[in-house]
Amino acid sequence: MLLGRMSFRSWVHLMVLVSTWTAGMWSLSSMAGTEVDTRSATSNWWAFKPVTRPVPPSGSLHPIDAFIAARLREKKLQPNPPASPREKVRRLFFNLTGLPPSYEEVEAFEKNPSPEAWRALIDQLLASPQYGVRWARHWLDVTRFAQSTGYERDAEKLFAWRYRDYVVDSLNTDKPYDRFVREQLAGDEMIERKMAQSGANAVSDQERRAALTATAFYRLGVYDDEPDDKLLAEYEELDDVMNTIGASFLGLTLGCARCHEHKFDPISQADYYSMLAFLRGVRLSEAPKQQLESSILLPLARPEEIETFKRRQQERIAELQAQLGDNPTAEAKKQAEEELTKTRSMGPDCDWTLGVKETTNAPATVTVLKRGNPRSPGEEVKPSFLGAIDSGSVFDSSSTSSAGRRTALADWIASPRNPLTARVIVNRIWHHHFGRGIVSTTTDFGRAGTLPTHPELLDWLASEFVSKGWSIKELHRVILTSETWQRSSAKSNAEANLVDPGNELLWRQNLRRLDAEVLRDMVLKVSGKLNLEMGGRGFFPKLSGEVLAGGSRPGMDWDISTESQRSRRSLYMYIRRTSLVPIMEVFDYSNATSPLGERVATTVAPQALMMLNDEFLQQQAKAMALKLESQSPAGLKQDRIESLWKWTLARKPSPMELSEALAFLERETKEQAEIRTRMTFRPETPDTLYVNFFNKLTQDSFLSGPENGWERHRGRWPKEYEANKTLEPGQGPFALAKQTQTTNGLIQVNITPHIGSECSSILFRARADQERSLGYELALHPAANQVVLRWHSPTSSVDLAHCPAPIKPGSPLSVKIRFEGPSIQIWTGSKTLNTPPDLQVTHDQLPLVGGQVGIRVWGAAGSYEQFSLTTPERTWDLSEHSVDRTPEQRAWENLCLLSLNLNEAVYVD
Repeated sequence: MLLGRMSFRSWVHLMVLVSTWTAGMWSLSSMAGTEVDTRSATSNWWAFKPVTRPVPPSGSLHPIDAFIAARLREKKLQPNPPASPREKVRRLFFNLTGLPPSYEEVEAFEKNPSPEAWRALIDQLLASPQYGVRWARHWLDVTRFAQSTGYERDAEKLFAWRYRDYVVDSLNTDKPYDRFVREQLAGDEMIERKMAQSGANAVSDQERRAALTATAFYRLGVYDDEPDDKLLAEYEELDDVMNTIGASFLGLTLGCARCHEHKFDPISQADYYSMLAFLRGVRLSEAPKQQLESSILLPLARPEEIETFKRRQQERIAELQAQLGDNPTAEAKKQAEEELTKTRSMGPDCDWTLGVKETTNAPATVTVLKRGNPRSPGEEVKPSFLGAIDSGSVFDSSSTSSAGRRTALADWIASPRNPLTARVIVNRIWHHHFGRGIVSTTTDFGRAGTLPTHPELLDWLASEFVSKGWSIKELHRVILTSETWQRSSAKSNAEANLVDPGNELLWRQNLRRLDAEVLRDMVLKVSGKLNLEMGGRGFFPKLSGEVLAGGSRPGMDWDISTESQRSRRSLYMYIRRTSLVPIMEVFDYSNATSPLGERVATTVAPQALMMLNDEFLQQQAKAMALKLESQSPAGLKQDRIESLWKWTLARKPSPMELSEALAFLERETKEQAEIRTRMTFRPETPDTLYVNFFNKLTQDSFLSGPENGWERHRGRWPKEYEANKTLEPGQGPFALAKQTQTTNGLIQVNITPHIGSECSSILFRARADQERSLGYELALHPAANQVVLRWHSPTSSVDLAHCPAPIKPGSPLSVKIRFEGPSIQIWTGSKTLNTPPDLQVTHDQLPLVGGQVGIRVWGAAGSYEQFSLTTPERTWDLSEHSVDRTPEQRAWENLCLLSLNLNEAVYVD
C-alpha cells in the first residue's frame, strides 16, 4: 500500500537511493537535489563528470589488480588462485579469436607458462585475422547489424556486408577508436573536407573506401519499404539512429526523450531534437539504386574515375538526344529513347557500398514534436550538444548548409573531453572479457542503469585508453595481463561466495558459456571443416522448411551456398531478420533489431535438444567420425577416443572417461544394430516458395533421408501466385528406390508418421514423369485416421479405395501391399496375409505397367522400418539397401556428438 500511494517521481528517487545503498559505492549526499527534479542534478551524476586518472592503490604491480585488491581488502576477502595454464590458454583463445586452441597449443603453454610466454601468446592472437572476426560481432550487436530490412518483405540491404568487413578490418589494424567513431558518424564529410583542404591525392583509396563504408552505420536498422505514414516512418528511422548513437557511443537512452522529458536522466525533449538536428541532412527512406544521385548507395571508385564516367555519360546522352532531334523512324526513336532512359539510370561500373551522402540543401527545420508526433510540431531548435555533458564544445548553427553537422557531432562524441565515450567503450571491452561490465548495463550509464562496482578503476582504464591513442589492442593487453583476469572461475572459495555471490568484487573469473557463434565455430574447428575465408556477402545457412515458411515470401532473397561456404565462421552467416537460424536463436543470438549491449545467457531444454538433433551438429559429428576413421583406420578404440578428446577438449581423457567412452561405444553399437532397419524421410521445403529460390533448388533439396539407393524428385509445383510456387496437393516430393523395377510383388513395412505429418505414403509400380509421380500410392493420413489407395496417371489422380486405420503419430503401423496383375490387396495393423485384406481393388482399366517402389512424406517426417519388397525373382531389404554406415560407425558418430555436448566443450573454462 505504501508504494501505491507514492508518486512516480518519488518511486524513481527511492529506487535510485536503494540501488545506491546496495552498491555501497556512493553516499546518499551525492543524490542531493533529486527530490525536486532528477534532471536538475547534472553535475552530481557520476557518468557526466569529467574522467579523472586515479592513482592505483599501493600493494600490487598491476594497476587493475591494485584497484580490485583494495575492494577485496575492504571486505576481508581472499581472491581465487590463478586458473590452470590449460584453463588460461583456452580462455584466451576463446576471448580473442572465438576459436578453441589445439591440443598442441595448450601443451606448449603448459610446458612454459611464464609471463613472457603469456604476453607473447596475447600478441600472437591479437595479430591473428581471427581476432577481428571475433570482436567485430560484439560491435555489430550494438549497431543492430543485419543484412535485411525487416518488416513484411524483409528484403536484402544491398552491400550491408561491407560494413561488417569494415569493422573486422578496423579491429585487426587497431584503428584508433576515436577515428572509428568519427568514420561511422561522418566518414563521407571527413574525406570531402580532407580533399578540399589538401587535394584529391591526400586521400588514399583504402581510406576513402573505409570512410564511406563506415557510414552504413546509419543504414543498418529496420526499414519499412511500404509505410502507411511516410513522415512517421522517417522519424522512426531517425529515432532508431539516435537510439543507436546513444547506446553504442554514449551509453545513454536518448530515445527516452523523444516524446517527453527523460524520466531518469538530465535530457530534455529539446535536447533530443537538438541532437536530432545534426542528422536531418541524412535522407534515410529511399529505394537503393546504383546511381550517382542515390544517397543510400555510394560508389567506391576514385574521384577521377567518377568524373570520367559522368563526362562519358553526358556525351552519350547528348548523342542520343541529337538522334531524337533528327526525326528518326518510329523504330529508331523507340530504341534511342530506351537507351536514353537506360543511360540516365546507369551508375559507374565499380564497387558500391551502403552508406550516407549528405544533401547540399539548406538544413531542414527541426522542431520539438509534441508527444513525438511529427504532425504536431512545437518550438524550433538548433543543433546543439547535450547540456548535461560539459565537454567544452559549442556548435555554430548559423551555417546555411547541413554539411558539417555530422562532423561536429562526431568530433564532440570522439573528444577526449567527453566524459562518456571512453568510459563506455572500455566498460564494453571489460564486459566481454569478464562476462559483466564494471557498469553491468553497458548501454545505459544513466540513472536507470547500474552504478559502477569499481568507479576509480573505470576512470583509470578510460584515461589509460585515451593516453595510449585510443588503442583497443593495448587495452586488451592491459586487461589480459592482470591477475584478476587470469583467476580461476571455481566457486570453491566459500567465504567469498557467501559475501559476494554475484562476484561483483571479482574475487574470481566468471564462468561463461560459449556464445552462439563461438559454439558453432568451435564445432566446425574440431570437426576439421572450418573454412577461414574472410569477407564478402557471406554464406546462406541451410534453413528447414519450417523456418522458410515463416517468411511472407519463403525463400525471397535467399541463396544456396556450398558446403565449403557453409563451413565459414558464423560472423559471415547471412543475417535475415525474420529467418534466423534456430540453433543460433536458441543459444541467445543477437536480436538484430535494436542495440544489444549484453546478451542474456539462458539455460533451456531446447538447447540440449538442438545439440543432439540439429542437422548441422549431426553432420559435424559424422565428419569427426570419418576423420577419426581415416586417421586411424586400424587403430585401437582407445587411440581414437584419445584423439577425439584432444580435438574437442584439448586434453587427453581420464581413465574413467576412457572407460565410460568404451562402454558407450559398446552399448551404441548394439542399439544401432537393432535400429539398422529404420529409415526416416523428411520434407525439407514448405508448400510455398519464392520462385527465384525454388529454381535454384536441386532434386535432393526437397526431401532428406538415406543417401544410398534412392533417387529423389521434387514433386509437382505447377501453380504460381505473386512469384510463389504452390505445391499441388498429393504431389509433393518423393523418392524411388533404385533397382526395384517390378510389376508384381509384396511390400511389407512398418510406417511411423511423425507429429505434424499430413501423409506418409508407399509408392509402387511408380515412375517419375516431369517430376510428377505416376503409378500407385498408398497414403496414410493421420488427421483422418484413414488409408487411401490412389492411382496417378499423366493427366489426373484418382482415389481408388480407402478405409479407416489406427494411425497415431509417433506409433508404427504395419502395412502389407500385395500387387499381382490387376489385383491389389492391402492389410494394416497386425493382420496377416492369411486374413481378409482391409482393401482389395481390381484395377484393370489400364495396361499393366511395372515400376519402382518409393515413398512420399509431407507435413513432417515419416519413418519406415523393416521395409522389404518380395518379387518373383528375389526379396529386397530396402532398409539394408539404404545403409551407408555400419552400426559401429554410427556409434562413433554418436560418441563424437556426445563429446560436443559436454559442458567442458560448451563452456569457456
